[in-house]
Amino acid sequence: MMSPDGKYFWDGQKWVAVASASDAGHRSVFPSWNEIHVTVADQPVAPLPVAVQARPAPAIQYGPPSTDVPLWERAPKSKMSYGMYVAGGLLAVLVLFGLISAWGPLIASYFVAAPEPPRAATPSPTPPPLSVRSDYARADGFFTYQVTPAMSKVWPALQLFNETCVNITSSCQNAAVAALAQVKGVESMIDHAQIPSCIATQVARVRGELTGMDAAITLAVKAFADNKKTELSTAVSRYKTASKTLGADIAAISKAATARCDTQATGP
Repeated sequence: MMSPDGKYFWDGQKWVAVASASDAGHRSVFPSWNEIHVTVADQPVAPLPVAVQARPAPAIQYGPPSTDVPLWERAPKSKMSYGMYVAGGLLAVLVLFGLISAWGPLIASYFVAAPEPPRAATPSPTPPPLSVRSDYARADGFFTYQVTPAMSKVWPALQLFNETCVNITSSCQNAAVAALAQVKGVESMIDHAQIPSCIATQVARVRGELTGMDAAITLAVKAFADNKKTELSTAVSRYKTASKTLGADIAAISKAATARCDTQATGP
C-alpha cells in the first residue's frame, strides 16, 4: 500500500522508502526491476500550426444586376421638399373650397329642378242648357258637367302629393303646389255654382273637406319655406284626415240627386 505522498509503501511490517531523492526516477519498489534501464528518447517538439486564411466564397447573384444607387452615394433629401408638399396640399384644399362656394349653387340648380309656379285650374266646361227645368236636372247637370270633370283633374294631383311628400324634396314641393292649385279650382267652381237644395247638404260636406285639404296643402308648401320636415309631416297628416271620405261624399251627391231631387219641371 502506497503512502499518500507516494514516497513509501507498506511491506506488511514497516514503511519502506520507494527510492532516494537522487535515484527516484530509476529505482523500483521491487528489487528485480532495478536491473532494467530504459533510455527515454527526447520527444520531438511538435511544430506550431500554420494559420491558413480561407478565401471567401464568391457571392452568387441571381437575376439581373441591381441598378439601385448605394445609400452612401445618394444625395440627402432636403427638408424643404416636405414643407412644399404640405403647402401645396393646403393650397389645393383652399382652391377646392373656393370653387365649391362659387359654383356650388349653379351646379345644384342644374341638377335639381326648380319648383314649378302654381298652376291655374282649368275651368270646367259650361253645362249645356237644361231641356227640363227641374231640381233633378239641375243637380244632375252640376254633378255630370262640373263636379266630375273637375275631380278627374284633382285626383291625379292629390295622389302624386300623397305619394311624393314623405320628405323635403323638390318633387314634393312641385306636387304640393300643383295639388293646391287644383283644389282651389274645385272650391271656386262650387262657390260659383247654383246648387239645388236637394243636394246642398252633400255638396257642403264636400266643400268642407276641400277646405281642410286646402289648409293642409298650404301648410305643406309653407314647410319648404321654413325648411321644416316636422311641419311637412303635420301637413300630410292633416291632408289624409281631411280627404279620407272625399270620394264617398262626392258619390253621395249623385245618389242624393236621384233619391231626393224632384223631377217635375218648375218655372217657365
